Amino acid sequence: MKKKTSLSRVLFNALRIVVPLALIGYLLSRVDWAAAWPYLQQMDWWCLPVSAGLFTLSQVVIAVRWHFLLRFQKLEIPFARLLGLVFVGAFASNFLPTTIGGDVVKMAGAAQGEKKRGVIVASVAADRLYNLAGMVLLLPLALTLEGLTLPGLGRGGLLPVLGLAGWMGWPKLRERLVRTWREVRKWFVSPACVLPALALSWLSIGLAFASFWVIALGVGIHVSYWQASGIAELSYFVALIPIAINGLGILEGSVTYLLVLQGASLEQAVAAALLSRLVTMSVSLLGGVRLFFGWRDLLNLAGQRKAENHSQNDPPLAVK
Repeated sequence: MKKKTSLSRVLFNALRIVVPLALIGYLLSRVDWAAAWPYLQQMDWWCLPVSAGLFTLSQVVIAVRWHFLLRFQKLEIPFARLLGLVFVGAFASNFLPTTIGGDVVKMAGAAQGEKKRGVIVASVAADRLYNLAGMVLLLPLALTLEGLTLPGLGRGGLLPVLGLAGWMGWPKLRERLVRTWREVRKWFVSPACVLPALALSWLSIGLAFASFWVIALGVGIHVSYWQASGIAELSYFVALIPIAINGLGILEGSVTYLLVLQGASLEQAVAAALLSRLVTMSVSLLGGVRLFFGWRDLLNLAGQRKAENHSQNDPPLAVK
């Protein structure tokens, strides 16, 4: 039985690698490179460091939110440590997604040497859920997009629903969500916690949206901040469809489709989608640097934590 489960997991992980490669390959095959070259020549390259700076700030705000959630439960962990773990988690999600995963790294790193390990582990889940709640409450931003009227949502806006359904449709995941909620509900019952945590979520999300908007402007796509936010919002939920590692390929395809609907050329849209991914992955390399200088044992700790999750059937995080 274990061998069958292991084989299924290997096949599923292989599928999650093949699908994004195929999707990105398809996108690139559709590009008229002769037409794309002038866009790249005329691109405002200043947009890349500005976009990276905005995305870095969004990660800092995530660390602030996590620090707040821990302090709400009377846990004091140095902010610098949590900030480092946020970047290390992003690095693991981008570069080690099928082995450990970012949230397990954050759990292991934050719980190291602490007595209230259960609260710390639950805080990572609560932090993720606040990010998801912030995104859900911002869904009306999709109404700013051209070509996505209510009937049009049958094509573009249905995809986010499918993304959530892809997660919620798994019986084991529903069971884990219920168990996770029991652990994290203490962070969701007091307005003194909910309101600041949501405000920090919206600030982090807004900075990430601004990072994408700057990229779109840089390649010559004239969209408003709210339109760029609507595109990033819908694409986030589309990327939750669990058939690709970290939404790779699915996210880019969604961004490309929605940008074209707003009047961008295919070449501009693909460039914006790929450059946005490049920026987020580049920023996450800060976590790789932190791992190399001082936290080399953290991946081993995270691997042990993951093994404990499987042996004890602990609830992992539901949403990445």
